[in-house]
Amino acid sequence: MARIELSGKVIREIDLSAVAEPFEFTVEAENGSNTVRVEKGRIAVTEADCPDKVCVKTGYIENCAMPIVCLPHRLVITVNGNDSEYDAVAGDK
Repeated sequence: MARIELSGKVIREIDLSAVAEPFEFTVEAENGSNTVRVEKGRIAVTEADCPDKVCVKTGYIENCAMPIVCLPHRLVITVNGNDSEYDAVAGDK
């Protein structure tokens, strides 16, 4: 499940495993907007009018390892509910 939050409030939840066809939608914040693209099993911010575009540079996410965050627009996208018993993988040096 992908959870889209704006200013700390959940505005949309999407079951990524149930996505049949890719789609996009725009999230409008008080000071700008983000275009979100949803595909089967993954989600990304593909366009934004924020100055640094960190949210766009994050790319697609598929699991809970890293969220997509746009601080200027107060947008956070997380993916949770995967079936793994682990939420991260660490390696030895």
